[in-house]
Amino acid sequence: MIAIDCARFCSEGRTCCTETEMTLTREDAKRISALGYSKNDYLVRVTAGFCELKNVDGYCFFYDSGNMTCKIYDARPEGCRWYPVIFDARKRKCTVDDECPAAATVTRDRIRKVNHKVKTLVATLRREAVHGESPC
Repeated sequence: MIAIDCARFCSEGRTCCTETEMTLTREDAKRISALGYSKNDYLVRVTAGFCELKNVDGYCFFYDSGNMTCKIYDARPEGCRWYPVIFDARKRKCTVDDECPAAATVTRDRIRKVNHKVKTLVATLRREAVHGESPC
């Protein structure tokens, strides 16, 4: 797994938790709901059948602004686990999100290590959206 020292790079707040567009799989929602959260509280349906984490006051629903941490870190969505490695649909490959302050610390080797997992996640999200199986 890619370990990014968020506290070091995001001292003013987590960029990845700001105005997030994190898409969730059914498994992500199942894991989060098992913690006692209602899908209606943390999910929002977006275009093409995808579901994303809700934003509240500009931050992810699960962002604790007082501590600048994720309230569900151990159960966070798979996309959050691999971030800042993302799938660039235009280039059809995995890359690093330039908006992440820690982007420069992510090596090509780290990208290669999670490449398959990110691509599998994207395929799962697409399949669930196309077949009406997204968690919303």
